[in-house]
Amino acid sequence: MKSVNIISLVQAYRSLEPTEYSAYKNHYGVDIDNNEIEDLKVLASKMYEVLPCVNIFDVFYVGYKIQHISKEFDLLRFGSNYIINVELKNISTEDRVEKQLKRNKYYLSHINKIVHNFSFVVQTEMLYKLNGREELEIVDFSLLTQVLTNQDLLKVDNPDVLFNPSDYLVSPFNSTDKFTNNKYFLTGQQELIKDSVLNIIDKNIGAFISIAGGPGTGKTLLIYDVVKFIKTQKRALIVHCGQLNEGHARLIKLNWNIIPVKEISDCDLNNFDLLVVDEAQRIYIGQFNKLVSDAAASNTVCVFSYDKQQTLSSKEMRADIESKINAIDGLFKFKLSDKIRTNKEIANFIKLLFNNKRNDVVLSNCGNVDFHYFTDITIVKNYIRLVSDDGWEVLKLTPSLHKTEYHESYSDVFSKSSHTVIGQEFDNVAVVIDEYFSYDNNGSLTYQSDTYYDSVKMLFQNITRTRKRLKLIIIKNKQVLNRCLSILE
Repeated sequence: MKSVNIISLVQAYRSLEPTEYSAYKNHYGVDIDNNEIEDLKVLASKMYEVLPCVNIFDVFYVGYKIQHISKEFDLLRFGSNYIINVELKNISTEDRVEKQLKRNKYYLSHINKIVHNFSFVVQTEMLYKLNGREELEIVDFSLLTQVLTNQDLLKVDNPDVLFNPSDYLVSPFNSTDKFTNNKYFLTGQQELIKDSVLNIIDKNIGAFISIAGGPGTGKTLLIYDVVKFIKTQKRALIVHCGQLNEGHARLIKLNWNIIPVKEISDCDLNNFDLLVVDEAQRIYIGQFNKLVSDAAASNTVCVFSYDKQQTLSSKEMRADIESKINAIDGLFKFKLSDKIRTNKEIANFIKLLFNNKRNDVVLSNCGNVDFHYFTDITIVKNYIRLVSDDGWEVLKLTPSLHKTEYHESYSDVFSKSSHTVIGQEFDNVAVVIDEYFSYDNNGSLTYQSDTYYDSVKMLFQNITRTRKRLKLIIIKNKQVLNRCLSILE
């Protein structure tokens, strides 16, 4: 995306043929429709009346969206001293304007602590500003032109380099303080589903709801946000289908009702208005059937949150809980499709790594992925400790309780396992790929050593926990090494 002079953009709209104007917009990567350009024309004329100086209209990014989050800003201008954001509204209310500007400040303050947020409502010709106390006030256009004039412009080739989507993605488990203090926002898709779910909970007794989504789509944050929203009015219970983590423990201390699924048989659902089952793809069939029966009998609203890809054993795959959830009569179904946690380059790398015959994904920049090749397990164990001390979360495969497995020979006893990190996320993740990983005739990654849990699925679980960077520690596996070299060449 390129910056543009907004007077130039308006005059291009007014004078060029539609095909010419479309090409002009595409050249700058501008995302603005004809109604919005009409509103921009009014704003520009009001500014020009106050200060007929072309420089205050220059170096604007129009219709910029943060990658993965789909958060959009109408007008952005970056400076080394502060950022200026102007939103265009043909018609709006002050409450809606204030809500939007507060949200915009949240996103932009990660780049610069000083942000000037304005909103111009065309129908009333009112210019609003969010002040330092985060209060909405009506201001004169002279203030806007003044801050534009005094801005020390920062010319950026691409605004994407300024925004790190993972800075805005809060985990109830790994960023518990931010979560409990409401220092986050949901994406547009999450908000739409949240509103629908709350409406169902409010109007139905004994309803069943499913929320499905792949890794990084924000299922956990969504369902925990729903519970936080209603738990002061309704009795809510969260059942986690896995081991509870430190984040769970902190929430429990704050009077959240959270239990592991193994304790569900001891719960009387008559004591709860809402039951949320997180990571439901891992629930046992017997537990699932009893839970559905008890929820229906007690008229408890039940929400299943799951990702069918995140099963960790053949038993969980055979159980096919998704089909059993979908078979519930009267089920309300929702699906999260927008990937918001995973770095795009890492996500594409993972697709290519897990199938060496795929060539349909292009990696534009993969500086967030690196790998190291070793042949000595002792060196690997020392290297794991080294990178752990350097801020990397080294995730290991979950060992069997019944016998010793090969991957235990190099795993660090203090590393988190696949089962302990379910639903969690980390900025920097490292995983080990040993010599027993290989590719079958279809190009799919497989594991040749006997393990109780599915090693490929555990590796996928671990590798998709990352938000920013990924490190592969490869042991005596030339096939995987060559695949990585070919992907990242």
